Amino acid sequence: MGDDQGMSDQLLLPGIEPPPKPLPRPRSKTRRNTAAAPGHSLFFAIVPAPQEAASIAAFGERMNSQHALKAALVAAQRLHVTLFDLGDYEELPADKVVRASKAAASVPAPAFDIVFEKAMSFSKGALALCADDEEGVRPLKAFRQRLGEALADAGLKPARSFTPHMTLAHARRKLERHSLDEPVRWPAGSLVLIDSHLGEDVHEVLGRWSEAA
Repeated sequence: MGDDQGMSDQLLLPGIEPPPKPLPRPRSKTRRNTAAAPGHSLFFAIVPAPQEAASIAAFGERMNSQHALKAALVAAQRLHVTLFDLGDYEELPADKVVRASKAAASVPAPAFDIVFEKAMSFSKGALALCADDEEGVRPLKAFRQRLGEALADAGLKPARSFTPHMTLAHARRKLERHSLDEPVRWPAGSLVLIDSHLGEDVHEVLGRWSEAA
């Protein structure tokens, strides 16, 4: 035992390097590969009718040119206002789609105007229309509240927080929140349940509810 103590003391003497630390154990690659990345994002949104969507997309192009953003513009057919994010999934959950669809069918179709009088850059460079004037988005918030109650009754768990906005483009350069020369006003065309195919730039409409339907 005394010899062991002597060796321990010797290792601490000046000029004597300590023994090398053991190499880290290699991480298992198998474990990393078992967790597949989500392939689907499910969400409810309000979308404008094609004519209004084209007009809003053109407005986004003008903003992009005016501020020299060199942004990636959102195509007219993909413009939307997200109401509820229902989660990301490797495989689309059919039971959740059915329950969400039944909840949407129980709510009167959207029949109101949406008014955005401001624009700003959100996180990750998303250039979006937004609102400070509560009056312009009050009907939208009331509709979302009713849909949220229906989703809760269907056994889903809708988020409470909500910031009404519509993303027009994605750019590296950011813009501060500012007033538009003229507010962007458009009638809520349809409520849609969307399956966004992640990484494929595809929005698949699983259900649509509108006054015309």
